[in-house]
Amino acid sequence: MKFSIKTEELQEMVGRAIQCVTNNKLIPLTSLMSIAIKDNTLVLTTTDATNFYYAYSRSDITCEDFEVSVLADLFTKLVQKTTSEMITIEVEGEILKVEGNGTYTFELPLDEGGVIKFPKKLSDTSIREDFGSIGLTKIKEAISINKASLATGMEYPILTTYYCGECVATSDRKKICRNASKMFDKPILISSVVMELLNTVSSENILVYEVDRAMIFEAETETIYAPITDNVSEYPISAIENFISGEFTSKCKVSRVDLLDVIERLALFVDAYDKKGIHLTFDSDGILLSSKKSSGKELIKFIESENFKPYTCCIDIEMLRSQLASLVSEQIYLYYGSEIAIKLEDKNITQIVALIDEGGN
Repeated sequence: MKFSIKTEELQEMVGRAIQCVTNNKLIPLTSLMSIAIKDNTLVLTTTDATNFYYAYSRSDITCEDFEVSVLADLFTKLVQKTTSEMITIEVEGEILKVEGNGTYTFELPLDEGGVIKFPKKLSDTSIREDFGSIGLTKIKEAISINKASLATGMEYPILTTYYCGECVATSDRKKICRNASKMFDKPILISSVVMELLNTVSSENILVYEVDRAMIFEAETETIYAPITDNVSEYPISAIENFISGEFTSKCKVSRVDLLDVIERLALFVDAYDKKGIHLTFDSDGILLSSKKSSGKELIKFIESENFKPYTCCIDIEMLRSQLASLVSEQIYLYYGSEIAIKLEDKNITQIVALIDEGGN
């Protein structure tokens, strides 16, 4: 069993497939990459023990069908360092031979049944529910805008997912982001891991459907298989919408760029004893940002102001910075007056940032 493929094409394939390799020592399959020929197409498969990533060749491969597995990291590094125009791969018994600039051999990992093969996750016969398609551009936008509000701990596992439906919503219970960009008519949850994997596909259009309690994301030369682990009905989207539509007594427009610049300077004067807290004081001219010890302070003037009322709050400087950095416009609206949060608004993006309760200080 022997075939040849352009080095550049194979490099692109391994570069995408390796993103799903996690090298979990307790789960050997997470360190492997399946190399298979099926119907004159090269298929590379990897897994993180939950999700499966399939990368397909664009060119036809002249070879009989077969499947073997190799150590993913070593194989990928060799392919990425190869400079010859073509790479030839040959399987001889329990050895895989790679010919490019030179000749290199891999001992194939074995189990009790012989050469290790990945489980078959994709089926053409299963009943599927179509969710339509999504553009890679929207995936990248969701990561850029919503990721800063995504939960990273597992106290509430469902909050580590992106809610994707009429909007894209994320929250870690201290920050909320609602991106009004529509993804699907029927909402689904996409894990942070899968969202990052989707960000690696090489074509704009991604078909989405559900088969046997798994979401399948199918691009031109990639397919991602992601088991459904959370029930979308349990996601607190109603609570998020309530926070978003909550009443704030006052509203102003400010320069997001200038505000970020002030925060960068003020952060130099926020120490561990401040617990990342800074004060925002709203007066008739603008917002005075100051460190708790008042060793640094700076005023951002209003561009517009509506229903002004004097107001002071304490907020985590890192949370505020991350939310502002994920927005795109030069000028944004800031809503204030609540006892628990402020709201940032940039066109179709709305963010909530919780305040620090200084009552116990």
